[in-house]
Amino acid sequence: MSHLKYTHPSGPGTGARRQRGFLSSRQALVLLGLLFLSPMLIAWIMHLSGQQGWRPEGTTNQGVLVQPPRPLVLPAGIPGAAGGVLQEDYLQGKWTLLYIGTSDCGETCRTNLYHMRQVRLSQGENLQRVQRLFLVADATSLEPLADILKEYPQLTSAALSPGQSAELAPLFLIDAEPMRAAERVYLVDPLGNLMMYYQADADPRGMIKDLKRLLKYSRIG
Repeated sequence: MSHLKYTHPSGPGTGARRQRGFLSSRQALVLLGLLFLSPMLIAWIMHLSGQQGWRPEGTTNQGVLVQPPRPLVLPAGIPGAAGGVLQEDYLQGKWTLLYIGTSDCGETCRTNLYHMRQVRLSQGENLQRVQRLFLVADATSLEPLADILKEYPQLTSAALSPGQSAELAPLFLIDAEPMRAAERVYLVDPLGNLMMYYQADADPRGMIKDLKRLLKYSRIG
């Protein structure tokens, strides 16, 4: 008569299978954890790498990132239009397109002021989240620019004394190019950080795309 071999459910074979199943579950949890953390890890590595470090080929911003972002503090008592004074916290609460020029405001200056207006107008329903600021370096008043400023009634303009210009100059010194000579358009976030800039000959369509993307995903400003 043949004999059937009975193996108890709690025998060695079942225990091994249970152990293998347990290890697989743990490995799956570890894998899920790595998948969850990988975007943050990649972002952290990119942040540490700095402006000269690795950047993915899929980067789509048209402007040049300022890394790390530079907190801006406006000097006190900057005279604005109509005898007013520019508030020190002006850069807080909205996205700011900022241009720094001089009282002669040549062709590049006029072009950038126009581009800033068009970029803001192109933001549609997010229009009110964007403001424009024109700082005139080493100036005692805005009177020489009166005719130009009439074309941009919603543009905030202010004159920087030589002392105020010197105070701001280090914050805008990028690639050893002085603030006055750069003729860049800067983008400041609603927390007052200088985060991006556009060269004097930048395509305004790139500014529009960048700002639309920022306004879409930003929860501030």
